[in-house]
Order: sequence, then structure tokens, then C-alpha cells
Amino acid sequence: MPEIGLMGGSFNPIHCGHVALARAALESGRVERVLFLPTGNPPHKKEGLADKFDRLRMVELAVEHEAGMAVCREEIDRDGVIYTVDTLAALKRKMPDCTLTYLIGADTLRALGTWRRVETVIERCKFLVMMREGETREEVIRLAGLWTQRGAQIDFLDARKMDISSTQIREQIQKGLPFERLVPQAVADYIHEHGLYGAKTGMELNR
Repeated sequence: MPEIGLMGGSFNPIHCGHVALARAALESGRVERVLFLPTGNPPHKKEGLADKFDRLRMVELAVEHEAGMAVCREEIDRDGVIYTVDTLAALKRKMPDCTLTYLIGADTLRALGTWRRVETVIERCKFLVMMREGETREEVIRLAGLWTQRGAQIDFLDARKMDISSTQIREQIQKGLPFERLVPQAVADYIHEHGLYGAKTGMELNR
């Protein structure tokens, strides 16, 4: 069965770290494709969340020239609060012959117990935990072991640490600090063009 990697998130905005993690998963051979799943209305809406269509467009721009990566609108086009368990059900209907593997960080693994209908989630997908430098591997493996006892399929992948977060990028934009090297160039251009997160627009940059 083709193995499809899933990267979910608000991508507010998507940054170079997200793309690097997707590349690492593809290069490892654990997945054949990576689908980015920008969320429309997350259960816990963040303050300063950009419009879902702006976030979708930024993800599209970030991956349009990346081999093996694509964007899925499943969560963008659904109304109401969106949960992973429902997204997986929809993807299973559309791709019945594929194995779905959710790409997550150790922090997400720690929070897995808070996911809606988590027992159904672990039936519908596998997990590939992207391990970063500085994380306590033993603690993460112990936690994964508790989930495998409940039927979860969990594997690990060492990923190079990129010290980038969407929160950091938004804060730098709001302070008028350079952020362009933290996101793909097309994304930086889009942020400036549309004045997202308080960024200066093209006319303001030329003053």
C-alpha cells in the first residue's frame, strides 16, 4: 500500500522548518508523499490566526516546487470545528488503498491523550515521531510504548533541529524585524503583499 505522510497544523504561517521536516520524512523512505493539511477552524483557536484561505495559499506557495509534497483542502473546506478523527475518516474514504502516517513532534505525542476519540485515531493512522536534538529520547520512547500497548503504530525519525516557530515569526513581523529567511521566499512575498500579521506592504517597504 502507498504510504502517505500527513502534516497537520494551522501553519500560521508555514515556515522552512515545516518543509524541512517533510523533506526528511520523504528522504527516509518511510512515506512516499506528504500531504499538508492546514486547518480551517481548530478546536482551540489561536489569537492572531490568519484567515484560513491566506494560510492555505501560503502552504500552496511553500510546496509548489517541492517533489513529493502536496496540499489537501479537507480541513479548509469543512464547516464547524474540525477534529483529526473526522479528517482521517474522510481521507480513508478518498484513499482506501493508502496507509496514512501522521507526522508529529514529541510535543504532540505527549498531548495525544487529549485528542478527540483518540482510540479511533490510532486505528486509522500510524505515527512517525520527528525527534529533534535536545529532546529526551528515553522519555519519548517510554511514552510511545504506552501508546503501542493500546494498539498505536509508532516509528521514529531523527530530524535536524531548526529553531523556528510560527509564533516567533509573527512576533518578529509585528516588531518590524527581518523574518524573510525563516519562511520560503514565496511565502515572505505573500505576507508582505497582503500585510499579514502587521507586515509592511510593498508600498510601505519602498518608502
